[in-house]
Amino acid sequence: MITLNQVSFRWPAATQLCLSSLSLSVDAQEWIALVGDNGAGKSTLLRLLAGLLSPTSGTITLNDVPLSRYTALARARHTGILFQEAENQILHNQVFEEVAFGLRLQKYPKKHIHERTMAALALCGLEEVAHAHPLDLHVGQRRMVAVASLEVMAPPLLLLDEPSRDFDAHWLGMFERWLAVCKQRGTTVITISHDYAFARRHFPRAIRLESGRITDDGDSQTLLREG
Repeated sequence: MITLNQVSFRWPAATQLCLSSLSLSVDAQEWIALVGDNGAGKSTLLRLLAGLLSPTSGTITLNDVPLSRYTALARARHTGILFQEAENQILHNQVFEEVAFGLRLQKYPKKHIHERTMAALALCGLEEVAHAHPLDLHVGQRRMVAVASLEVMAPPLLLLDEPSRDFDAHWLGMFERWLAVCKQRGTTVITISHDYAFARRHFPRAIRLESGRITDDGDSQTLLREG
């Protein structure tokens, strides 16, 4: 589904590469956890996969098409990203409008937008706060607003940055219920996680980054053993 060929990345003011000569293939419906210490390059890699950054060298292809050829609207149909800080991707002052925003950009009919948005809110446990301001919600609910915004679009590729953070037991259960729906739908998911128990539960393949390079790629049950 997505392929990196000798991808390197350097930040404009940096003298050293942040990512160096990464080659990686991800098949459709794979679930992969990216692990490694802070500063290893995981979040940068996720943003490259989302098309939010462009490689300094090398190529990234999505469905055999160079990622650079996709418009922003086309990328939104294919790929969704969940950032670590949910408030960084919230734009509207009402939960319903926030969740519906992606469908409006794609110019879907009003009835379709309403039905899809209400279904996403129900799945994510947000029906009762549909008219609340997202930033007035507690942190777990706020994160689920961002999740509902992904669910309403149902892209075939999801990129999740530390998705299990900020959830108490209840909201983690809601989030994992959503993951189960994504699994049934055949979604491809790549996540960054320091929560090895969460990663082992859901992601059969793990890739470890160190200093901008891939050092391990294998079975998460073996690679992410704790202790």
